[in-house]
Amino acid sequence: MTPAKRLLLVGGSATHLSKARASGADILWVRLPEETGPVDTGDGVEVVHADYADAETLRRLAQEAHEVRPFDAVVSLTEPGLDPAARVNDQLGLAGTGFEVAHRFTDKYLMRRRLAEAAAPGIRLVACALVEDERSLRDFGAAHGYPFIVKPTCGTASFGVLKVDGPELTAAAWAEIGRLRTSDHPLVHAYDLGEFIMEEYIDGPLCSAEAFSFDGHHVVATVTEAITEESNHVHVGHAIPARVSPAVEADVVRVTGAVLDALGYRDGATHTEFKLTPEGPVLIETQARVGGALLNQLISTVYGLDLQELAFSWPLGVAPAVAERPKPRGGAASWLIVTEPGKVREVRGLDEILAKPDTVGVDLWVGPGDVVRSFDGQWDGLGHVASKGDDTTDAIERCRRSLAELRILTD
Repeated sequence: MTPAKRLLLVGGSATHLSKARASGADILWVRLPEETGPVDTGDGVEVVHADYADAETLRRLAQEAHEVRPFDAVVSLTEPGLDPAARVNDQLGLAGTGFEVAHRFTDKYLMRRRLAEAAAPGIRLVACALVEDERSLRDFGAAHGYPFIVKPTCGTASFGVLKVDGPELTAAAWAEIGRLRTSDHPLVHAYDLGEFIMEEYIDGPLCSAEAFSFDGHHVVATVTEAITEESNHVHVGHAIPARVSPAVEADVVRVTGAVLDALGYRDGATHTEFKLTPEGPVLIETQARVGGALLNQLISTVYGLDLQELAFSWPLGVAPAVAERPKPRGGAASWLIVTEPGKVREVRGLDEILAKPDTVGVDLWVGPGDVVRSFDGQWDGLGHVASKGDDTTDAIERCRRSLAELRILTD
C-alpha cells in the first residue's frame, strides 16, 4: 500500500483544511497561537500553534517535522502565510513557489519594479513610487497628475487605500498614513503597514482573472466583474462570468498570462485585478492565492472547478493539469454583508436564505453579542451572501434580494 503524501498547511481556515484533506494527504496544520477555536480536523491531521510569520520559528518547526517524516508540499491560501510557506519551500528544496517569486505578489512595489524590469509587451506600466514624506506625495502628484492612489505595499482587502484628489489633500493623506501605521484594527497585526506606495490613478471598470497555473501553463477559469464602493474602494460585489465582450475577455486572459510569466509564477492559484480602459486591461495588483468573497464557491458552481482543492492536489501530484478554460453553466454572484456599527442584538433571515435553492453560500462572521465596526474597509464587512442564476445579471439580482432579506440588528 502506497503511503499517504504529507502536506504542511501554513495558516488558513477550517475550509482550507477541508480542501486539503480532499487530497488524501496527511497534514501538519500550523495555526497562529491565538487561533484556539475548536476545529473538526478528522484523521490524519496534526495541529500545532506557532507564529508562522516569524521566519525562524517556522524554519525550526518545519525542519524538525520534515526530518521525522518528509513533506511532499507546503501550501498556504491565506495572504499572511504566502511568504512563510515560500520560505519553507526554499528551505526544504521543494518544488513549490519560492520566496523570491512569492514576495513579488505580496509586495506591491516589488511587483511594479519587476514588471518594469521585464518590460513584457502588452503590459501597460503604471507610474509608482514609495511614500517618504508629505513632500513625496506632492511631488508625485505634480509629476503624474491627480488623482492618484496611495496604499500599503503589503496588505489586502483594500485596507488603507487612499485616493488623493488634489495637492490641497496631501497633508491629510500624510496624516492618514501615520494613523494607519499605528492602527489598532484587529486584523492589521498580520501585515507590515510601514511602507506605502503611490500609483497613478487608472479609471475604468474593475475586473479580476481567477487563474490556476500548471507548470507555467496559465488557465484562467473565469473573469470576474467587481463592483466597488467608491467611498472606501472596497469591492462589495463580485459576479461571474463578467459581462464583458469576448474581445475584452480575451485581452484580460492574455495580459494575465503575460503578468504571471513576467513575475516568474509557474504553479498554483492567482487572483489578478485589472481596470478596463480603452487601451486595454491595466494591472492593479495580483495575489498568489484564490480570491476571497466566496469566489471559490462561485467558480465551482458555474465551472465545476474547485481552485482551492487544486491548490493542494496539484503540488502533491494527485491531480492532472487542466488543459483548457472551462465553459460556464449559468452565473453566480456574491455581495458583502454590512450593517450599522454597534453590538449585534439579533440576526434575522439567515435560515430562510440558506434554504433557498439559488443560494451558493453564506459566510456570516458575526452573531449576537459581537461588535460591528464602521465600514472603512473590506475587513469591516461581516461576510458574504452568494447566489446563482441563469446568467450573471440574474445571479446579481437574486443575490441582492437575498442580501436585503438578511437583517443584522445592532444597538
